[in-house]
Amino acid sequence: MIMSSIDILRRALALFVLGVSAGSAHALPPQPVAPVTLPNGGHGVDGPFFPRNRASAVAPTTGSTLQQQAQQRIENRLGVNSVLSNGSSITKAQAQSNGLGYIARHFDQIDTAHSGRVTLNDVRQYLQQHQQ
Repeated sequence: MIMSSIDILRRALALFVLGVSAGSAHALPPQPVAPVTLPNGGHGVDGPFFPRNRASAVAPTTGSTLQQQAQQRIENRLGVNSVLSNGSSITKAQAQSNGLGYIARHFDQIDTAHSGRVTLNDVRQYLQQHQQ
């Protein structure tokens, strides 16, 4: 198989372009890099993928412990700055609009008087009844 002069020029041009681009990559002057100082005189990598201090594993909770944790979270959520904190009562729509999804979902069970409104004491009573 004999190559024509055009094929030889095409291949030679491709090799020439490849050589020039590879050669120019090495011709760049080195870039200055700022020194790295790790916090607190640490060594190695510290970050989200290689944390220096790993949190200990939390054992899953069940039963009454889980109920107590859920009740504590709700109490914290309904604490000082919520719509129920001052002793007032709220409707289901107010519970939904104030981000109280648990109360909104269980509103009919919490509202034992069927008044269309619940207080913080009603919520506490509902939680205590369902904790057992």
